[in-house]
Amino acid sequence: MKRYYGIVLCSLIPVLFGCMGNPVNDQSGSTPDQQFAVAKSVSVTRENSAVSKDLLSEQAASNNKFAVNMYMLLAEEGKNLFFSPYSITAALAMTAAGGVGDTKQQIRNALQVTLEGDAFDRAVNGIDNSLMGHSKATEGITLNIVNSTWMQSGMYFNVSYLDHLSRFYGAGINLLDFITGPEESRAIINDWVADRTNEKIKDLLPPGSVTGETRLVLTNAIYFLADWLFTFDPKLTADKPFRLLDNGTVQAPLMQLNEPGKKVKMLYARGNGVRALDFPYKGDRLAMTVLLPDSGSFATFENSLNRERIEQLVEALDSTELDVSLPKFEFTYGTKSLKTALTALGMTDAFDAGKADFSAIYGTVLPDISPLTGLYVSDVAHKAFIAVDEQGTEAAAATAVVFAPTSRNPDEAVFIVDRPFTFLIRDKSTGTIVFMGRILNPTVTE
Repeated sequence: MKRYYGIVLCSLIPVLFGCMGNPVNDQSGSTPDQQFAVAKSVSVTRENSAVSKDLLSEQAASNNKFAVNMYMLLAEEGKNLFFSPYSITAALAMTAAGGVGDTKQQIRNALQVTLEGDAFDRAVNGIDNSLMGHSKATEGITLNIVNSTWMQSGMYFNVSYLDHLSRFYGAGINLLDFITGPEESRAIINDWVADRTNEKIKDLLPPGSVTGETRLVLTNAIYFLADWLFTFDPKLTADKPFRLLDNGTVQAPLMQLNEPGKKVKMLYARGNGVRALDFPYKGDRLAMTVLLPDSGSFATFENSLNRERIEQLVEALDSTELDVSLPKFEFTYGTKSLKTALTALGMTDAFDAGKADFSAIYGTVLPDISPLTGLYVSDVAHKAFIAVDEQGTEAAAATAVVFAPTSRNPDEAVFIVDRPFTFLIRDKSTGTIVFMGRILNPTVTE
């Protein structure tokens, strides 16, 4: 897996520095190349205290139920899919923190949240800290999760909202001037996302998505780079037939984990019409779990997919000797608007300028900016990237919330992924699904 890093310099746009009396540090964390002001709470830092396992498990269950719901809504006939339910949850959690009444509750319901009050935010933060702590302590694993808030310069911010973002998400307020420089502001946000995802997520916000009416953009970015615990030998990789949904085939590079005649011990499970196999990463905490339906039954399996079925398969994983192969693939998904999917999950008021209530975010504005009557969400954008090869996996995802004013039994000793499959990248410690997707054709790259 190629590892390289770059620095993207942001374009200069007019900004109004300072928050006119707000108790924030206007330029904390700024660098000479950074062409936007930053506002953060001066009294609250990110919470890093231990969170109970029960709290983490309950939020992981909510995240995973949301993951499957989004998978069902985003899957398009005949197309690959890859997204990060965890990234979407983080961005919408920051959104919900600024919501009031039905607006807030509908977002939490769409995310399948069962924890009350700040326990939800504390659990999301706890999973963040746990995952990034594992990454720092484990050679061969890189996992960065970052949040940021981009607000119209000159607005007053409610102190409690700033404190909440700092405490649970480590996010400050980046000040931009959407009113006079919407395209320049969009470029700055896109560059920030690209830089935080090792240039894998570019142009998250497409042209026209940020306008002079934009007042706030919330962003989450995740970058993941991990070596397999058991690496594939590139010499064993060979083009072989991969069966498509219409029973046609394409030649795809299939990686072989074991030499011919030798089996390897892997965590494996069989369910009704589907088999599961864990491909662990270094440190043996994170793993790619491949769900391989029986031949000819992908649609049947996918239609019955839910969180409980995934959990049953994961709980049934047991050490088994197998002949294992996996396709080598690279795929970019998005930018995709999530507005329709989230509306279907019951998040309606947030998108309705007449009903949305995000009054927990803002106070008033400076006299030279037209009066602000309220905020509503104009769109939620998501983009994701994954590359799988003999060494490991590189994956990235970003989410932006934009506000405007107001068959037959197979051989059990063989696990050859030569047909459409669903897969998860999950944290085995908390049970959280970090990424999820399906591959119908490994030769399609976007």
